[in-house]
Amino acid sequence: MHLKYIKIYCMKFSTFNIKPQLIEILAKLGYVNPTKVQEVVIPKALKNENIIVKSETGSGKTHAFLIPLLSNVKFNKKLQAIILTPTRELGRQTYAFIDQVRKYEYYKNLQVKLFVSGEDTVKDLKSFNNGSEIIIATPGKLNYLIENSSLSLEDVTTVILDEADMLFDSGFFEDIDKIIKKIPQKPQIEVYSATISNKVRDFLRKYISPDFILTVNEEHNTSSTVNHHFINTKHNDRYQLILDFIKIKNPYFLLVFANSKDEVTKIYNFLSSNNLNSGIISGALEARERKNMLRRIKNNEFQVVVCSDLAARGLDIENVTDVLNFDLPNNIEYYYHRAGRSGRNYKNGDCYSFFDNDTTNIPLKLIRDGLKVDYLKFKDGELIEDSPIIKEKITKKRHTNNDLEKEIKKAKSKAMGKTVKPGYKKKVKTAIDKVKRKHKREIIKKDIRRQREERYRQESNKN
Repeated sequence: MHLKYIKIYCMKFSTFNIKPQLIEILAKLGYVNPTKVQEVVIPKALKNENIIVKSETGSGKTHAFLIPLLSNVKFNKKLQAIILTPTRELGRQTYAFIDQVRKYEYYKNLQVKLFVSGEDTVKDLKSFNNGSEIIIATPGKLNYLIENSSLSLEDVTTVILDEADMLFDSGFFEDIDKIIKKIPQKPQIEVYSATISNKVRDFLRKYISPDFILTVNEEHNTSSTVNHHFINTKHNDRYQLILDFIKIKNPYFLLVFANSKDEVTKIYNFLSSNNLNSGIISGALEARERKNMLRRIKNNEFQVVVCSDLAARGLDIENVTDVLNFDLPNNIEYYYHRAGRSGRNYKNGDCYSFFDNDTTNIPLKLIRDGLKVDYLKFKDGELIEDSPIIKEKITKKRHTNNDLEKEIKKAKSKAMGKTVKPGYKKKVKTAIDKVKRKHKREIIKKDIRRQREERYRQESNKN
């Protein structure tokens, strides 16, 4: 069932068939009114329906699956629900919310275990065998624990895939498949993501019909409260421009994104050398360092945090007012994930992106994708309005077509020769077709090289 949710209702969690004890706890934690995605999803999740939820970043997807799970759980130390998460940070974030609920009397005996990569496997295996009602885990770690344990999965009724695109981008296809196949009864499967790629759809066909997709706020890939700005750097020093940007905008809380962990480290070191107290999140940090850094970020110790795309997917970093793309991601979906770090919970936010006249491909892709932007440039210590970039691309496209026309004209002249002979029309047509085929092959080769380069850069960024 494809659902486009538009209307806003002033509902409360008490409207749903949720345990009254949980409603009371949610209110104490400050959760009274559900978000749009929660209004749509919670009734279906409570009835154990399979669902695939595509909704913008920051719309409340995590609570949409945790609240029904906590309402339906039985306190019997038998494993009933598995939440699969792509990163240890997301796993800890999900666990932290449940841990808040467990501080209240009604849920104090609820057993919830967190198993993520980078932790002591022997210790985790012992804890896994001791049983729990809910498990939050990275797929590789959980698959290992299941294969090396005799713990029964016969009571598992729900499997949740959080940030599904990232799970599959990280290569967890096989582990997820093995885990689901080892559950004796057919479980309820819930899938949550800001984007649902074709490879995710293809994988899920084994377990869920595509008709179960719920699309909430389909018209926005990121929050509608985020404003988008492209800043032409005019080939100036981008490191210095970050300092200029911070001085001009004085953001309350700024995330600066770069495409590689090496670039993230360089930016972080540059800001530190200029006496700017900054945080950093990237794959270059050890697990313990990342955990400590996230704690410091949550304690509001920094005005600026420099990130790789590790931070763009699902982490709930609160109070982000501004995002700055030092360079734009090659995959435009990651642009929306980055931008969605601001404007969470329907607050206003701004996403700024550096580019220059040699790097207009990604900005133009975003514009064609329907992104509404304004254009800025640095001048005399200020950010002022700049002209759009579309004209440059139109000129370049016409130039390419002119090149093809020149080649066709040469081929036509050569085929006709100095004197017109019988059958010249066929020769001319053959010559023109040959030029067009050659031109097409060159375009395909260039596109293949571009795709290879993009895949290489994406793999490099992951590592």
